[in-house]
Amino acid sequence: MRRRPWASRPFLAAALALTVLFALLLAAVTRLSLNESRLAGEPAEGVIWFSSQGQYEAMRLADSALLFDLGRASREDVVLRFDLLDSRLRLFEEGQMPARVAAMGFDEQLMEARRQFEAQRPQLAQLGEPGAASALHEMGNSIALVMRDFANAGMLDGRERQDTVRETRRQILFELLAYLIATIAAGILVAIIVVRGLRTAVRAEAALQHEREVSRLHRAFTSVVSHQFRTPLSIIDASAQRMLRRGASMTQDEISERVTKIRRACQRLTRLMESTLNAARLDQGEISFHSRPFDLHQLVTSVRENQPEEDQTRIELVLAGLPRLANVDPTLLEQALQNLVSNALKYSDASTLVIIRGEHLAGDVAISVEDSGVGIPADEIDYVTERFFRARTAEGIPGTGIGLNFVAQIMALHGGRLDVSSIEGKGSTFTLSFPFRQTPQAGSHSASSDLLGSK
Repeated sequence: MRRRPWASRPFLAAALALTVLFALLLAAVTRLSLNESRLAGEPAEGVIWFSSQGQYEAMRLADSALLFDLGRASREDVVLRFDLLDSRLRLFEEGQMPARVAAMGFDEQLMEARRQFEAQRPQLAQLGEPGAASALHEMGNSIALVMRDFANAGMLDGRERQDTVRETRRQILFELLAYLIATIAAGILVAIIVVRGLRTAVRAEAALQHEREVSRLHRAFTSVVSHQFRTPLSIIDASAQRMLRRGASMTQDEISERVTKIRRACQRLTRLMESTLNAARLDQGEISFHSRPFDLHQLVTSVRENQPEEDQTRIELVLAGLPRLANVDPTLLEQALQNLVSNALKYSDASTLVIIRGEHLAGDVAISVEDSGVGIPADEIDYVTERFFRARTAEGIPGTGIGLNFVAQIMALHGGRLDVSSIEGKGSTFTLSFPFRQTPQAGSHSASSDLLGSK
């Protein structure tokens, strides 16, 4: 028996590949998640919003300083706008913004804007003096320009980052697709290896079981055949010893009796040998089927003539309904009918008749053998065609249990069947049924006569 499929090298290699692919698939999913979080955590809108707010407050401070110079705004308005711009500048100095500003290359510009802003803080106390409001106005405009440039740079940087993230996402998705396809392929390969391994294991198990069954049948066959061979050999040996001891003192009747016993024992041995050879040929698949036109009446008559002379008078032929010519394998069909007739003679009393009846029924040829013998129990009829099976009513009667199995297989080769009907203690009827394949009359007679002439 082979090893289990999951212990084979191909399975282990495929399983390892599947594990690696699954790990790569998981890693790609993790990268995709991180890439998406990167896109969500660094929106370009944040930079633009901060910059636009700083630009707005710087412009409002510049306008307030100019209006203060014109007398249209109060000192408190200018101080408020100054403080609001201060709060907006602080947004670029907290959290992740300093790193983002440095990455965009605007850290020096924003530091310069902060210095300009702090340099104007003393001007708040000198708003009433000449030039103070103008200095605040210029500082506000300068910071507004820096914020505008930073907003534009932030918009471009955001687009580049989004393009990078989208490209990375596309690459990861392609990787995921490739890993997924490879994982499915590896899974299918693993499944195929497992299924093929299991099928191989099942076939090996079935073959082993078959070998065990064949071995059991052969042991049973050997036991039966050895016993059956011993009886006729004992008869031959005893008769030969008696003739040897008495020699010339034996009468002609005694010699005829002993010779008859020897002949019957030899015939029995011949039948046993034929059964043995047929069983071997069946096991090895050496029985071939050759259909040809043949005279069924002659075949049935030949079977009767092949029986012992004392048994031929017990056989009655009823062949009026039997077609004369049909396509059959005459050798196999004769063997099948010979087996049924021999059984009928063997399992019935010597004073009873055995009837061979031939009919043509609904496109089939039916040749039946009827006897008035021991019969078969009703619960065993379904098993009589199994090899080596013998009914309990056959105890004490020589036999191997091979014949009916061989007959059933011959009928299967003819596309037909063996039907059995029996009543225990009253007799049995075995019927050979097969399709009637009619042949052209002219050619059939010629073929039949040639075959008969060669017998």
